[in-house]
Amino acid sequence: MNIILIAMKNLKKNFSFYTLYLISVSFVITIFFAFTSFSMNDVMLEKISSDGRVEMMCRTVSVFLMAFVIFYMTYSNRFFLRRRTKELGIYVLLGYRKSAILRLLALENFFICMVSLIIGTIFGAFLHQGVVTLITALLRLPSLEGKMILFHGGAIAKTIIFVVAVMSAMFLSNTKVVWQTSLMNLIRLEKRAERNMKTRIFPAIAGLLMILSGYLLALNILQGKDSLWITAGFTPIGMGTLLLVVLGTIFFINSFLPCLMMIRKRSKRFYSDVRIITIPNFIYRIRSNARTMIMLTLFSAATLTITGVMGLTLYYPIAAVSRIAPSEIEFRVENEAQIRETVKVLEEKSIQITASSDQVNRNAADTPHITFTLTDILKITSDAQVLPPEYGIGSAKGDADNEKLTRLPGFECISASSYKQLMTAQGRADSLNGLLPLSETACILVKYEPNPDGYDETGSIYPLMTKKGLLNLKVKCTTLDNPVSFANSVCTLIISDEAYQQLADMEYPRTTVLSLNGSVLKNNESLYTAMEKITDSSPYLQSNSHRIHTLLTLNSSTFLLIGFLVVLFFIATGSILYFNNVSAITDSREDFDILMKMGYSSKKIKIIIRNQLFTFYGIPFIIGLTDSLFALLVYKCGLMQNLLGNSLIQYFPVAASVGLTAVIYLVYYMITKRACYRIIFNSSGT
Repeated sequence: MNIILIAMKNLKKNFSFYTLYLISVSFVITIFFAFTSFSMNDVMLEKISSDGRVEMMCRTVSVFLMAFVIFYMTYSNRFFLRRRTKELGIYVLLGYRKSAILRLLALENFFICMVSLIIGTIFGAFLHQGVVTLITALLRLPSLEGKMILFHGGAIAKTIIFVVAVMSAMFLSNTKVVWQTSLMNLIRLEKRAERNMKTRIFPAIAGLLMILSGYLLALNILQGKDSLWITAGFTPIGMGTLLLVVLGTIFFINSFLPCLMMIRKRSKRFYSDVRIITIPNFIYRIRSNARTMIMLTLFSAATLTITGVMGLTLYYPIAAVSRIAPSEIEFRVENEAQIRETVKVLEEKSIQITASSDQVNRNAADTPHITFTLTDILKITSDAQVLPPEYGIGSAKGDADNEKLTRLPGFECISASSYKQLMTAQGRADSLNGLLPLSETACILVKYEPNPDGYDETGSIYPLMTKKGLLNLKVKCTTLDNPVSFANSVCTLIISDEAYQQLADMEYPRTTVLSLNGSVLKNNESLYTAMEKITDSSPYLQSNSHRIHTLLTLNSSTFLLIGFLVVLFFIATGSILYFNNVSAITDSREDFDILMKMGYSSKKIKIIIRNQLFTFYGIPFIIGLTDSLFALLVYKCGLMQNLLGNSLIQYFPVAASVGLTAVIYLVYYMITKRACYRIIFNSSGT
């Protein structure tokens, strides 16, 4: 029979078996084509990259993307080859040469890849267009309508060349298996598993100790300055922790889990109609598929870690903008002319100015309005023996431009009434509960970030000089709710109006900060540009919306490119789990037939299947999740500033990444369960 006809009949006959493989390969090519189209979109790259950074990221991610796609498709191809070896052995018995079998396999891969290429190219083009539209809207770029090419010729050519390269890699992989396997082994290869790894008690204990030691080292970073990460160095401790966790994960799965199940076999609870089947099956599969399980667990850990790091790196700076630049527009007033010019610009834009947020409520709802606040800040030194770390900070952190600004040590004092007015204008009046009012000798210390050692300055006394003598201010409490940006005030001290008046009578250095707040100012880049002209692009000019826009512009494209890799990680991990579990259930059809003949009901059989599937989906997810959470803890505490303190909002991206991964695993689990039910119950005729 013609090889082409055989290949087409095989695909048609096993279409249901190849469906998920076809979908996953199409999805992979969709991601690859969309990424390639984006990296070749010169119009888009010109708008989001002025220094070539995005282009460099495209080239770097492209290498990882291609390597990962080749790995996934060759792995999947080896899986299907194992499922077909008995059939291929029969072809050999019928007189087909191995060269003919290789042509048959190559043709089947060619048909699958061509169909996937067509589907992937079509969906990839629309995915690319959707990504460009999303970035354009997110960064408020000019519309690219009319300049977009739906099917980029260069991207199509590169994708075709890459698919041909993948098919060549699969052909070489098939050649190695077919030519190096004898006829008898070819027939039996379907039943062969990975090399059975022996379970020993020492590697089991070593694995448990190593993974626990890695976790304890990760937790040690919470010790602050006394942490090994500080005293011994971040890099050596980080590499040691990574090595312990990876090796611990390998030995934990390969040795500890089978030992744990062996202990459970000796328990009386083992002897139940379900456990007596599932536990021995679990031990066998762990031993025979340990490498695959370890690979999937490390894949899951890497995927969750990368997703969490992406979320934290993008989301955390945006969430911290509420502290770095709390007002919509703020700048240090250098002369009276700047105030007059600001008022003029606002009037030209038909924006109504009000002195306080209380007056805003009495304006017409359709009248654009803002609150215009002038805040006087007194720079005062203190001779207290113990001063907060913010007292001596030499420059405003969090902004590269502001690193050039020098700052003299001292407190920057603001009156309680000014603090209340600013916080109300910024929509944070609820944060004042329990803080105000202040007695004459009480103050509130605004922290830059919580002290690493957990020390709290509440109750500390800071003497300040007035005309009446020393004024001993006692810290009533500390807060992270700063009223002005760190560019204009770092060691902010909120004092009572009476104390402020006493200090104002002294000739202390004074600065005036102008703050503009109101919904009409959000995302108003034209107004910010006008303020830049008025202040001569002063580094003291800060804007909440502008900073968020800048962060999105700088980071969105980078995380989008890494996002392509994360999606492929999800596809590969879920698909490999699907293929392995379906393969195991297919190999066990005869065992399930025997169980049914022994009197096991369909309900019991489904429980056994669900337990088996849940175990092999749960192990990579749970262990991978645990590994990633400790990795994210190190990243958050060691490489990011703690501007938000213990606020739960900072953990939102981690929770979102875990939830997304759990949903994807659940979807693959449901698909696998349905496929396994169909395999067992259709084969038994029930």
